[in-house]
Amino acid sequence: MMDLTFDSFAYLRLPLAVAAIALLGGALATFRWVDLRSFLAAALMMVLFYHAARLAMVVFDPFLSSRPLAEALLKSPEGKLIVDHNYWALSSITFYVDRDVLILNGRYFNLEYGSYAPGARDVFIDDTRFKSLWLASQRFYLVTYRAKLQQFEDLVGQDHLEIVAASGGKVILTNHPLGNASLIERMPLLSARSKNPLAKPGVYR
Repeated sequence: MMDLTFDSFAYLRLPLAVAAIALLGGALATFRWVDLRSFLAAALMMVLFYHAARLAMVVFDPFLSSRPLAEALLKSPEGKLIVDHNYWALSSITFYVDRDVLILNGRYFNLEYGSYAPGARDVFIDDTRFKSLWLASQRFYLVTYRAKLQQFEDLVGQDHLEIVAASGGKVILTNHPLGNASLIERMPLLSARSKNPLAKPGVYR
């Protein structure tokens, strides 16, 4: 809810206008009429209001869903997937790609309890292990937030980061070139803080 600032509402102009028209029209109609027409007006008001909600979901979709990133990942060369920090915040990626993942610096809260159980899979890695894996010959993909690009650039170097896809403040990086534009060419666009207030990195999503 903290992201719903006055600036962010600018991206919801059309849904808000449709909702306002629906509520105003429905309220006036129900006050004016007391017969069947008032019920029809209320029904029309609800239809328009739900349509406004659908329009708002279209606006929010890049920030609520990771499907565009998953589709880009599925079209990319085979490689091991790493999820940065909060697994649940980016877990929809694994839902779409159906792959096992490594979790970077994510051993805490409810995931920590089972991680030390006998026979538990070794999926939790720290910065040191991440760096050794990332600089190896095997291809890896990292799902993280755009705001953390500088952190990974400092960790492994800009030359070892290639952007696969970016959407809704999230990015997929890989450690080996894909033959497209390099990170050096695209970094000015992606490393700058997003002008869209809705694109701020979230924690619980």
